[in-house]
Amino acid sequence: MADSVETVVGCEGFDGIVAIGGCDKNMPGCLIAMARLNRPSVFVYGGTILPGCLKGKNLDIVSVFESVGAYANKKISAKDLHAVESCAIPGAGSCGGMYT
Repeated sequence: MADSVETVVGCEGFDGIVAIGGCDKNMPGCLIAMARLNRPSVFVYGGTILPGCLKGKNLDIVSVFESVGAYANKKISAKDLHAVESCAIPGAGSCGGMYT
């Protein structure tokens, strides 16, 4: 990620950088690129998605992955899986899972 930002900023001859990050990959990538390029820079955190809710239980992206596994093992129905998928990500924001 950092090398991609550095390449574009360097090739385009930008005088500065404004980066909006929001996940465990692009946040450090942007910050590393900013430090290496040594140009005026501003980093804005884009925000994490809020959890969804289904039957009083908070849901996130991990809930969807777990439900897909439960469906594959015939522990929940397709209707239940669809309900989790529909409610887990209620709006804007970056992925709530930190996987790297």
